[in-house]
Formats: sequence, C-alpha cells, structure tokens
Amino acid sequence: MDRSLIRLFASLVVLFALTSVAHALQLDRTTTKQGTILTLSGEFVTGDANKVLDALSREPIMEVRLHSPGGNMKAGIDVGVTLRAAQVATRITSGRECASACFFAFLGGVLRSVDGTGRLGVHMHSAAGNDEYVAKLRQILNERRMSVDDRIRLIVLLNEQMSARVAGMIATYVVRMGVAVEVFDTLFATSHLDIHWLSEQEMRRFNVVNVVG
Repeated sequence: MDRSLIRLFASLVVLFALTSVAHALQLDRTTTKQGTILTLSGEFVTGDANKVLDALSREPIMEVRLHSPGGNMKAGIDVGVTLRAAQVATRITSGRECASACFFAFLGGVLRSVDGTGRLGVHMHSAAGNDEYVAKLRQILNERRMSVDDRIRLIVLLNEQMSARVAGMIATYVVRMGVAVEVFDTLFATSHLDIHWLSEQEMRRFNVVNVVG
C-alpha cells in the first residue's frame, strides 16, 4: 500500500466521522386517559440516557414510543438500560421507524410492540463516528518512524480489538434484554450503509417483540 492510498484512507475516515454528526434526541410528553406517553425522536447521542432518566423521574410513564434513524450505538444501549430499570413498555406506532441505535433503545422495554406499518431496522455497527477510534487511526497513520506494513498491521490489530469489544457489548446487552442471539446473524450480516427491516416473523422469532397487538 503506497502513501497516496494511506492518505486516501485517512481522508475517508475523517469524512465518515464528519458526516455522522447527530442531532440530539427530542423528548415529548403526551397525556392520555390511560397515562403519560413519552416519545423519543431524532438521533441518539452521548448523554441522552440522562435526559431520559430525568423525564422518567418526573412522573409515571405508561409507555415510551420511539421514532429514530439511529445515532450513537452506545447511547442507544444506555437509553435501553435506563428504560429497563424503569420497567416501562416500548412501542413503535404505525408509520414510524426505529433503526440502528434506536433498535437497542427499543429492546429496553419490558413489554415491546410494533404496530401495523411500524418498522424496526438493524445493521452492523460502524466505528467511523467514534472520535477516540479515529484519533488512534490518525496517530498510527502519522507515525512516520514505522514502515507502512507495520502501520497497516497496527490498524488491523486496532480494528480487531474494536470489533471484539463492540460485539461483546452488544451480545451482553441483547441477551440481558431477553432477545434471542439469532438476531446477531441478521444484524452482523447487514452493512452499516444498509438497513434490514425485521419482518413480523423475525421480530417474534427473535423475541424482539413480546406483545402482539
């Protein structure tokens, strides 16, 4: 691999990081005769779990509805853990979509349902938006005292370490939420640039939904 390709790779890493900037999650309350509904919309970013916890602490929440294209995967998991601790139900209503990081937040519901034309999507996680990871790559690429081959080997090692850490985090969380590990086959087989929308049969088979409307 020559220097021009190394520079191209670094540029692509930075480009993906810049294009992954997310808009913070929006929280909206709706009061009904049955109780208060909390709706989460927008993209998940670091710190959203604290906002959700604050909202859940103010008053009893009957149900949490989600509508989001994704965002930061770890932030989605943190929100899911917060929802599970509060023992609330999660729901995707007809015409709404919940994908990527939102999928993990949705799993936090003790009761999980997807209405009619609601959609739930999964794909493989990408580290392109991880600032720490990009910084480490940049450090390796700028280490001119090392040969190109040695820098490539370090990048491979870093990728393997990152992949193992993320896979372990996802596996631990998904199993803890009571979802079948078979969902990994679909999740990890789908490129980060694509979305696999789970069918009704898949959601039931994987125990992603546990309430049938």
